[in-house]
Amino acid sequence: MCIKIVVSKKEVKYDVKRPLEEQIVGSSQIVINYEPKDPSIDKFLDEVDRLCKNGISAKLNIKINTNSHILGMKSKKEIFKIAKDIEINEVIKIMTTMQAEADKKLEEMVNYCTGGVCRE
Repeated sequence: MCIKIVVSKKEVKYDVKRPLEEQIVGSSQIVINYEPKDPSIDKFLDEVDRLCKNGISAKLNIKINTNSHILGMKSKKEIFKIAKDIEINEVIKIMTTMQAEADKKLEEMVNYCTGGVCRE
């Protein structure tokens, strides 16, 4: 297995049968030693893509050793593109939360003012 998740200075093998978000809790890094015939790479890519598409927040610190394989370099590029999409999702969530909070405060101000306090 070429994918390891670093948790508390200990490397844990990536389990293709469990959701990625469960495995990365408390992790500091994901290390991928690219091997072209390892089927866990495709599953990992699918899981990272699923996180992105579902808007699941995740902090992914991914280190990829391509081992001079062309497909490894292609996978590295794809993983970083997907990881960037996850970061963009996080920014969108923060902006949405800020907008909702601003709307709530404006609504409170309107309710306060229409209660007769502003017209005096």
